[in-house]
Amino acid sequence: MQISGSLLQAASVVVLAAALVSTGMTVAATAQDSNPKAAQELGPIKGEIRFSWWGSQARNQKTDKILQLFEADNPGVRVLREQGDFAPHFDKLSVQAAGGNQPCTIQMQTRYLATFAKPNILLPLDELLAKGAFNVAGIAQPILDSSKGNDGHLYMIPSGVFYFALLYNTSLLEQSGVRKLPDPYTWNQLADWLREVKAKLPKGVNATHNMGRETDAFVTWVQSQGHKMFDGTKVGFPSSVAAAWFAYWEKLRKDGITDSPEMSVEDNGSLVEESQIARGRTFLTNRPPNRLDSHQKVLDKAKPGQMLSILAYPTGEDGTTGMDVGANGISIGANCPANLIPPAVAWINFFTEDPRAAEIYQSDNGVVAVDKFQTIQMNGSDTSAGQKEHIQLFQKVAKTAKPVAWPAGGYAAVTDAIARAYDAVQYEQMTAEEAAKQFVTDLQDAVTKGAK
Repeated sequence: MQISGSLLQAASVVVLAAALVSTGMTVAATAQDSNPKAAQELGPIKGEIRFSWWGSQARNQKTDKILQLFEADNPGVRVLREQGDFAPHFDKLSVQAAGGNQPCTIQMQTRYLATFAKPNILLPLDELLAKGAFNVAGIAQPILDSSKGNDGHLYMIPSGVFYFALLYNTSLLEQSGVRKLPDPYTWNQLADWLREVKAKLPKGVNATHNMGRETDAFVTWVQSQGHKMFDGTKVGFPSSVAAAWFAYWEKLRKDGITDSPEMSVEDNGSLVEESQIARGRTFLTNRPPNRLDSHQKVLDKAKPGQMLSILAYPTGEDGTTGMDVGANGISIGANCPANLIPPAVAWINFFTEDPRAAEIYQSDNGVVAVDKFQTIQMNGSDTSAGQKEHIQLFQKVAKTAKPVAWPAGGYAAVTDAIARAYDAVQYEQMTAEEAAKQFVTDLQDAVTKGAK
């Protein structure tokens, strides 16, 4: 007896759904044709494509389940999986690109996009987007714009959005009797607030982690002062902005509001289990909001009953916002054969816009970029309180966010140079002004070198 392809496809989806349920993964979302007509008209959706991504074992399992659904919906397509850790993912891509052997579909991030956003490495997607081949419904325009290279071309379709914010201990604030911050609030208001809180904190608890050497906090400071981080491959702010940043944190440090220089270095980038905020030893710090739940779990054991929450960064004194957001998404390798463009586009559309994919992935690599999925997840009975707060804050800050256009190597250059510069200040080897001038010089040198 001959069985039709559509029946086989339906049976495959039913079997896969049953398998997911048996492992505790609910699949309430129904199938939806996420591939627009213009994408279907590109050609037959068949062939063997490669997809490379980074992530933990849990993320790998989620991605594989989504790929199984995609292959079940598109029986003529086989996707070869290439997963790895974050840094090795980009190292491997560099080697692959040098040999013209990059995968057809590649997970990409805006902070590293400029390094690879070249027509001989990644395929410019503008023409396909203009044709309507990509389904980008519900993706905010600033997020889509952040996926462009320095040449102005679109090189990535965003699927998840990440940002940094402030994490603070609401229980310690309530115990202190100090009022909450207004919304919005300025950098000066934050400093005054921290001084009030510090006077009421238990002995041995710092009011704040010293963020003088923290890249993401500094980015927000620069943009809230009305400047850009970069203008193409040029540093976009004067050294006086960096000097004011160093002075801001030095004043708080010398007044005993922050952690010590040694502790600030140790706590910068520490594991959740070792962080001062998660152990109840710091009132406020800067962390990715998607780690709210993981920090809360550690705090539950260290200080039972204490609760954490998140805040957007301050604005400038005139109300100028400076929140940066970044995106993770999928690019197409420039060497992808023409006959494999249709399945590559179909896979990107499926991962980004199919409700079953969104339900499985659950904002695992940044808040899901599509607004309707944000709402579904925020209202979901299985969504944690921390994840809901994470999505709510993103929806608030996304409206005025200023995604940084990072030049090749720019993020790493800032991270390296600002740590060196601020350490020179807090260890009293340089004045804030001297360190700021050196910081801008070092940063410009690194970015110029990266552009060659």
